Amino acid sequence: MTQREKLRALARAQEIDIYETPMKKAEALAAQVGDTCAIALDPAMLRSQADETVKLAHELGHCMRGAFYTELCPLETRGRHEHRANVWAARRLIPWPQLRAAVAAGLTDPWELAEHFGVTESFLNWTVAYYTGQKGYRFTNEL
Repeated sequence: MTQREKLRALARAQEIDIYETPMKKAEALAAQVGDTCAIALDPAMLRSQADETVKLAHELGHCMRGAFYTELCPLETRGRHEHRANVWAARRLIPWPQLRAAVAAGLTDPWELAEHFGVTESFLNWTVAYYTGQKGYRFTNEL
């Protein structure tokens, strides 16, 4: 089962609807709907299966963490909620122990690691920066 399929199964289990629909201004979005939420993805805007996986995980992160922002709560900033959604997605798609094991096994090029985890290279780089606290991390055989 691919990462994308696992995410879709999780959404079904949580009764989170996923809609594939054209959108004018967004590639993907999540919205709170009562006690649950819904996710919309624009298939024409998804560049690859890895891109879809990352976007779906990010939007599920909003749902799973309750990371929604409104203008009514000025102390809850958009950036804070986006970060929460990204962290949820990173931990779900690229768990730290699995990342370390992949690097120890010799996968040290970002594109190799991204392919291994089924994510985009930019998301892999964000995740590595999150885990290590370093942007532009240079991979060796240990992490």
